[in-house]
Amino acid sequence: MKTLSSLEIQAVVAELQKYINARVDQIYQPDATEISIALHRSDLGRNFLRIIPGTVLYITTKKRASPKESINFCRFLRKRLGSTRLKEILQKNRERIVELHFEGKESYFILIAEFFSKGNLILCDKNYTIISAFQVQLWKDRKIKAKQKYEYPPERKIDFKDFAEFKSYLESNKKESIVKTIALGLNMGGVYAEELCFRAKIAKETKDPQEKELQELFKQLQMLLSEELHPNRINGEPYPIHMHERGDGEAIESYNKALDEYYAPFMNAAEDEEQEEETEKKKNKWEDMIREQEKQKIQVEKAIEENRIKAEWIYNNYMEAKEILDLFKQKNFTELKKKGVEIEGKNLLIEIQ
Repeated sequence: MKTLSSLEIQAVVAELQKYINARVDQIYQPDATEISIALHRSDLGRNFLRIIPGTVLYITTKKRASPKESINFCRFLRKRLGSTRLKEILQKNRERIVELHFEGKESYFILIAEFFSKGNLILCDKNYTIISAFQVQLWKDRKIKAKQKYEYPPERKIDFKDFAEFKSYLESNKKESIVKTIALGLNMGGVYAEELCFRAKIAKETKDPQEKELQELFKQLQMLLSEELHPNRINGEPYPIHMHERGDGEAIESYNKALDEYYAPFMNAAEDEEQEEETEKKKNKWEDMIREQEKQKIQVEKAIEENRIKAEWIYNNYMEAKEILDLFKQKNFTELKKKGVEIEGKNLLIEIQ
């Protein structure tokens, strides 16, 4: 399952602008990895913004099944974001960070979705003070926990004021090949680093590019970053722009839709697995009940047989049984013992031959 690059996040955010001023209808948490925000606008209807920190966010019309008992972070978000409106959605400095700003009558919240490392989802007030987080994360120079000021991670540049700055940055972040320098240094990821090398007509294995090659890379980078969206699919993979290095793709209505179609099988697989687990739990429960009933059945059958033997003995030895009962009523325990009858509280113990 793919993880969105900074360029792909840029495309998603651009398409999500039409949901500005949408009302938050409800918030769901289908499992421990995902938050789904139901957004409603009269001209767009009800849609779901799926956020899987560290992996992806996109809009969908489909809602995943949620547990009957809402998970803690989900309940927390419902209390804060319920009935607010989405006022702004932006990507921070082309990083793999998305901010969603929500405004209520007397409230303002910023939900920050991180898609680098393990990912996270952080709710802040209007001053970027953390209120709560999907996961508490502590680093040497950065803390994600309540009451801390949200600090952005160190920036990896992708926008440059001129060629000189671009060249200097690449030299200071040099890797064993130009494609790795671009992928890691510019935070573009391997796929788009290869595409940039292809467009600049430079071999991706090149270690020390010439001045002309760097100039062409810089030119192609500016063009790529400002390129219009052309959502398409190549060999089942969704892309927001034309991928010349990979060949022609199948055009799709929107990049969000392409992502929705791409991730649907993974979501269905997750739900199938959850359903199988639930089915297995129910199966085990019914098997335990059947075993218990079979055990009770054996005990009942045993009791029936014992009572049948007792009833037959009483029928065949009526006079003797009557005599024993009379002696018991008379509390003639000595005579009862002579007849081999044991007394245990109010019970008479008679050995039946």
